Amino acid sequence: MKLIKPLLGFATLGITGAALFVYLGAFNVAADEHHSKPVFKVLETVRERSIATRAQDIKVPPLDDPALITSGGADYNEMCAGCHLKPGMEDSELRSAMYPQPPDLTKVKRADPAQTFWIIKHGIKMSAMPAWGKTHDDQRMWAMVAFLQQLPRLTPAQYQILTARSEEDTDGHGHGGMEGMDTPGDARDEGHSMSESSSARMHGDTEQTAADTDTDTASAAVDSFLKALATGNEKEAEKWLAPDVLIYEAGHAETSRAEYTAQHLKGDIAFLSKAKMERLERAGNGGADIAWVASRSRIHGQSAGKPIDVLSTETMVLKHTSGGWRIQHIQWSSADEE
Repeated sequence: MKLIKPLLGFATLGITGAALFVYLGAFNVAADEHHSKPVFKVLETVRERSIATRAQDIKVPPLDDPALITSGGADYNEMCAGCHLKPGMEDSELRSAMYPQPPDLTKVKRADPAQTFWIIKHGIKMSAMPAWGKTHDDQRMWAMVAFLQQLPRLTPAQYQILTARSEEDTDGHGHGGMEGMDTPGDARDEGHSMSESSSARMHGDTEQTAADTDTDTASAAVDSFLKALATGNEKEAEKWLAPDVLIYEAGHAETSRAEYTAQHLKGDIAFLSKAKMERLERAGNGGADIAWVASRSRIHGQSAGKPIDVLSTETMVLKHTSGGWRIQHIQWSSADEE
């Protein structure tokens, strides 16, 4: 009993002191005055343990789904890059003024996908990280997670191509389908493997790795598909497409090889056989099971009987199968050259 009264007294004093501390505004909430190291460490631990606990039961879907990576890249560029940066971007005016400073996600390699999804969906209090789950469905947020798994490996040129938004396909100002695609030089005469020209731009003068070789062979598959289109070989073109290929073109989506063959294949062949392309950039990346190849080019041709001069973007995602690389996803888009 003798100890209880002093303890109650200390507790009362502590509560009173805390109330005065809050009421008198003793704590400086200004973002330009940082926490002390002990306080920062406590808050950081609270944050990490909170996220880990709540994300531990999240089921992670396959993040090598081709459609996820390309759609997630466009969303990241529009919604996240200002704070979390992009390849070649050292800082931003917004990020430099924030505290705590958002992490540079171009340098966060293979973060836990379940925790990344939870953060995107629910946000983090008092950090300026929004809860995107209020405006985005789970599929769209998983797409950003899938893209973030690839982000640290991207060069600025690769990032620019992979994050291109294809809204121009449906706004009445651009051209979709093969009117916005790239071909490897003049594909009617010869195929052109990425290993001959683009690998040096992608990887500099460094020694070629196994991953580079995988990307080169995936690019060769893309070039074989494009050459088949340019030379009118329908069967050869179909061969390089996965049965469940997803193709975005002209504001429409074809969800299988059979659907593409029935709807746009012949038209794409007719267009490509007469088009002239000037490649501006080509990039790619990937591993043993999945790879992407993306291009930007200027295209001269005919559309609906009228001459066109457009800048086009093409992204293809491939999966490695028992028969070799097969194209799983294609996105073609273009906008008028200004």
